[in-house]
Amino acid sequence: MGKKGKVNKLAKMSDEERARYLQHRADLEEEARRRKQELIHRFIKNKLDKEEAYSRLNTAKINQQWRFILRKIKCKQMAMDIQNMLASFNFLVERKDRLIKTLVRATDDSDEQHRRAFQAHTENVSYFLNIGTQRLDKLQAEYEHQKNDLLENWDKEEMEIIDYQDRAEFKLKLIMYIQDRDFQMLRKSIETQRATEKNDARLEHEEELRSFCAPKQLAIEMYWGKLREVYNSYQEEHNPIMSHYHSLREKDDFYQREIARNDFQIQLASETLTNLQHEWQKTTSTMTEKLTRMANRKEELARKYLQMKRDSKLESSKGNQQLDVMVNASQDAIKHLEDLYEKLNKVIQLSEICSKYEHEGDELTKDVEYDMDSVDFEHLDKDMIDECKEYRKMDKFLLKVNRAKVQTICLRTEKAKLMRENVQLKNYIKRYLTDLALKGKDRPLSMKIRTDAPKIDIKANRPVTCIEGALSNAVQHEVRMRNVARRNKDNDIRAYPRVQCWMQSA
Repeated sequence: MGKKGKVNKLAKMSDEERARYLQHRADLEEEARRRKQELIHRFIKNKLDKEEAYSRLNTAKINQQWRFILRKIKCKQMAMDIQNMLASFNFLVERKDRLIKTLVRATDDSDEQHRRAFQAHTENVSYFLNIGTQRLDKLQAEYEHQKNDLLENWDKEEMEIIDYQDRAEFKLKLIMYIQDRDFQMLRKSIETQRATEKNDARLEHEEELRSFCAPKQLAIEMYWGKLREVYNSYQEEHNPIMSHYHSLREKDDFYQREIARNDFQIQLASETLTNLQHEWQKTTSTMTEKLTRMANRKEELARKYLQMKRDSKLESSKGNQQLDVMVNASQDAIKHLEDLYEKLNKVIQLSEICSKYEHEGDELTKDVEYDMDSVDFEHLDKDMIDECKEYRKMDKFLLKVNRAKVQTICLRTEKAKLMRENVQLKNYIKRYLTDLALKGKDRPLSMKIRTDAPKIDIKANRPVTCIEGALSNAVQHEVRMRNVARRNKDNDIRAYPRVQCWMQSA
């Protein structure tokens, strides 16, 4: 009936009304289809959002649980490492304390010995200085005494020489006066005698002349008168010149006598001066030799004093340098120990923080049995064997590090695989829900979901866990070490265990 009614209704309509009616029906169907698609799309979107939220929550829970497991493993490992490091640190601290105590005792002994040696040295130096000062004072007093005696003798000899010279001059003047007086008297007597003889001869000659020359007397008197007149005139002309000549001659004689007397005095004074110069040179040479000996002795004492002073300064500088080196070494040791103490406190704090995340079922901290009997200690002494046995647990440190690295790699691989599976599951759920919502109905091309995600392989291989990877790595490492030991034993090459390798890695 309905179809007939619709057909009749369409038949009753005109072409335009029929076209409008069909268009209206098509619009209504299209609107209904669009609303249905929007509802489906909204439902799928809400469903996918919920699935993503659940997947994020599950991933966060898995990561949190896995991190909790790793923290517990790491904390146990760090606790064991800290215990071993604490034992070794205590041993090293005790050994350093003993070494510091021995060094302090040695420094005290050396300081006491140095003080005693320095005190003895200063006493010896003061004793020698006192002896030197006493000797110098004595030599100075002797020198002053000898100098005063020499000056007194010099003054006395000078006074005696001056007195002797005055007396000699007086004697010389007296002798010259007596000689001049005798000479004048002798000259006067000779002149009177010669004058008398001359007068007698003249008288005799005059008598003879009178007797022989009486006839010529008148002529002679005449000529004599003329001669007298000429002589008188000549004498009148040359009398001042002759008087001046006689006075000059007398002065010349007097000056010659004075020059001769002065030459004699100069000769005597030069002889006396020569003798005094010889005496002075002799005295000067003796005093110079004495002063030279005293100066050499003084220089020798000064050199010895300077050498002793330099030696004392050198010893004191060496002592100060050794003390500075010891103080610096002690300060460096204290600083190094403080740094180690700070590191240990930090490690303890980290262990306390990480102890909250420990897990009892962690196999990373399980110790692998280490057979000490299998290690060859043939070429080691007893102390080295004890050290090796004491720190044998530290030999497993690198093995634990390798385990942690293997676990990290395995976890990253598993995380990547789980992320890929999560993406595949998201795509699968999205496609499944879409097919479920639109099952049996055609969808427009705009609503088709195009995806290139691969299908989930249900039969995929299970990933290797971190514990299996670590154990397999440890087994391979042990097999490799056994092969190396067997090869070394065959080739007579022995490898010794590393005792303190943990210190370098730390």
